[in-house]
Amino acid sequence: MFLGLLRTVVYIVGVWFIWRWLDGAFGGRRNAPRFGGASQPPPQSKGKGRRADDSKEGEYIDFEEVKD
Repeated sequence: MFLGLLRTVVYIVGVWFIWRWLDGAFGGRRNAPRFGGASQPPPQSKGKGRRADDSKEGEYIDFEEVKD
């Protein structure tokens, strides 16, 4: 009985390690650094002379109500 329980725990831990390895290899963290290095630049502060980049936003349309 103890041997069956131990075998089940070993299988669960083994599947968990394989799952973690596959998630690390094929998961969605492709741009994350692999070895803990700080590869991302620090965030920039918004200065007074900097304008917002509106090139990706749509055009503003002002609708008026029309009575029929």
